[in-house]
Parts: sequence; C-alpha cells; structure tokens
Amino acid sequence: MTEIQLTNVQFAQLQLDNLVAKDKPYIESWSAGDVGSFNAILNAVDYDNEFTYNMRGWSRQRVKSGTGAMIEVNEMNADQLYHLFTCYLSKLPGGVLVKNMDPSEV
Repeated sequence: MTEIQLTNVQFAQLQLDNLVAKDKPYIESWSAGDVGSFNAILNAVDYDNEFTYNMRGWSRQRVKSGTGAMIEVNEMNADQLYHLFTCYLSKLPGGVLVKNMDPSEV
C-alpha cells in the first residue's frame, strides 16, 4: 500500500474508534489531510445515497480549497459514517487492518 492509502486506512480506523467511544453529539476537527482522506474514502466505496452525495460535494469543495473542516457527529449521521468507514475497510486485502500500523510492516 502507498503511504497515502495507509493514511486513509488509519483515518478510517480512528473515526470508527471515535464513533464507538465518544458520546454523541461531538465535533470532529479535521485537517486538510484528514478531509483528503475522507474524500478518498467516499470515492472508494460503492455506497451511494443522499448522505454520501452531499458529503462528496462538501469534501471535494474543501479539498479544492485546501482547508480542514469541522463536522458534528450526531445521532442523525453517526450510523451513515459508521457504515461508510466499515464499507471502506471491508474492501481492503486481509491483514491490512492492524491497529497503529507501521508503514514498514505493510
């Protein structure tokens, strides 16, 4: 895997951990790189609905401008985000999902 792909995996795993561990609502503050990872994840999954359509536009706009973003995770979007990240991670080759993965191990 490339370093960027590895970053996307780590981002998805972190977001899943947060979705499970944090009380909702909470605010995620994402850097420009995090938004880039989110956009790549959105584009990599075969999961299309109104939520992903809107989020693709939202993230693409921020990628173009090179800015980070804040997103409120609440009861209305938590399930959608969880499904998005699990769909992405489930498409990866076996052995890739390792907590705190070191790029040299891949």
